[in-house]
Amino acid sequence: MLKEYGRAMAYYARVVRELIFPRHCAVCGNVIDTGYLCPECRKGYLLQKYVQYEPREEYLAGQAEPMACDVLKSVLLLYKYDGMLKDALHEIKFNGNAALLPLLREEAEAGLPAAKLRWLGQYDVITCIPTSPERRARRGFDLPKALFAPLLEQRGGEFQSQVLERVRSTAPLFELAPQERRSELAGCFALSQSAQRLIAGKRVLLCDDIYTTGSTMAEAAGVLLGAGAAEVHGLALCAASSHW
Repeated sequence: MLKEYGRAMAYYARVVRELIFPRHCAVCGNVIDTGYLCPECRKGYLLQKYVQYEPREEYLAGQAEPMACDVLKSVLLLYKYDGMLKDALHEIKFNGNAALLPLLREEAEAGLPAAKLRWLGQYDVITCIPTSPERRARRGFDLPKALFAPLLEQRGGEFQSQVLERVRSTAPLFELAPQERRSELAGCFALSQSAQRLIAGKRVLLCDDIYTTGSTMAEAAGVLLGAGAAEVHGLALCAASSHW
């Protein structure tokens, strides 16, 4: 009840604020009602790329470390990690600009399939890649959770924010090669104590802000599968240029 009240108050406060100070598209500057981009500018960033994966033969034979294609059943990539969206995520991640979170949250909803309720409803559990405690304390929020939790917790499957936890911090990944990313991420996630019964035999949707090589999702998916999840699927707000 308190959560619903707080959400309603935040919504009406934003409506009043935007009546006084209208929102503008981050690209063209036109007045908009929702999101970060106007519908026309959104077309230049929208990806909506759905990829279904099959594990590689060398992985199945035990001759290769797992990659995203080996442990994820599918991934949906909503936007290109480019231009104003890239700048906005950089502002949030490195400068702690939380004011952009509601705008990108609305962009995430706009990027989902038109039949979003049916699409989300195919998953039993929806959760997010966890931020390290140190970065969460520094920013004041957990970015994937802040982007996706308000959108997903009342739609589709059961949203659970405490399924995975980071048991150690990792160095920034953006300058690392794929193999270096996998090595840096190895063992950084663990299942929370209460999550075993939640995911055993379930279809899990795993959400993150940026999908680059898929190494982060692969590491997290491996933990979920090892704990008994039937399938793990991915959802990312933005994808690196190698996926366009």
